[in-house]
Amino acid sequence: MKRSIALAIIALGVIVSFNASAATGSAEKKFTGEDWLRLSKRERLALVTSFIDNGKKKGVTVKKSPVFYAQRLDTFYEGNSNFGKEDVGKTLKTFMIMEYDWSVRGVDKDTLARDWLGEDLYKKNKERLKARK
Repeated sequence: MKRSIALAIIALGVIVSFNASAATGSAEKKFTGEDWLRLSKRERLALVTSFIDNGKKKGVTVKKSPVFYAQRLDTFYEGNSNFGKEDVGKTLKTFMIMEYDWSVRGVDKDTLARDWLGEDLYKKNKERLKARK
């Protein structure tokens, strides 16, 4: 019982600090892939859900489930130890943009993808999406 309460408090602190740094783009300690891998599956899902909810407050619509993105992050960080220092918020947003799932009214998703990903990754992503159909 005490362990689950302690984990809940830790997860809440992680989520709050993650949302604050992702929202402000501040140079504070970022929440990395190494931090992600230390979380339980439940905490990971709560973190992605919180990220999506925070985006909604700012006019961002995300249709795919938090489970989908938590699994993407799991695969990314568990399979690529070189990316352990990468910021989870930026990685998550990148996945959402790559899936054309980061939607802001009045912003063209294709333009957003090109601007966020850069021309080379944008082209590779378009090929990936085309091959998936």
